[in-house]
Amino acid sequence: MDTKLITLVVFVCLSGCLTNQPGQVVVEEKSFNAVESSSQVSISKSNKSNVKKNWSLPVDSPIQKNYSEKDGHYGLTFDNAPGQEVRSVRKGEVVYSGDRMASYGKMIIIKHAYGFYSIYNQNQKLLVSEGDTIEKGELIAITGDKPFYFEMKKYEEPINPLKYL
Repeated sequence: MDTKLITLVVFVCLSGCLTNQPGQVVVEEKSFNAVESSSQVSISKSNKSNVKKNWSLPVDSPIQKNYSEKDGHYGLTFDNAPGQEVRSVRKGEVVYSGDRMASYGKMIIIKHAYGFYSIYNQNQKLLVSEGDTIEKGELIAITGDKPFYFEMKKYEEPINPLKYL
């Protein structure tokens, strides 16, 4: 083959790698089970801080114990008072609401878009049921006598909630 033809083919193939907006990344959700209806999220260097605004704290209390893989503590323990409001950290669907696991107390698990799950443990009263669609900040439970415990997972792997909250 002619070198000019090979060079032209290589340049045409590589031209798809270029963009007019450097620093711009587009993430497309193509999951069949996405909870949120938005199909595109655009993230640029200038608005990375806006990504965290999709999440909020579940209770208005100081954190007593942080996430630590080393210590086997895969969530956040809050220094809450009994009877405090527990709110959803993000829009999602309740996939569990009950007390079948006694050591966790009354527990809620919410499935969010992109494979995220939030788990709310040691509640006194549950205000949502399985199958409910929950908005960010919606009241879902009331804390009990024990310290409120919160976990997040990406699919089945525990993740540090403070990276998102």
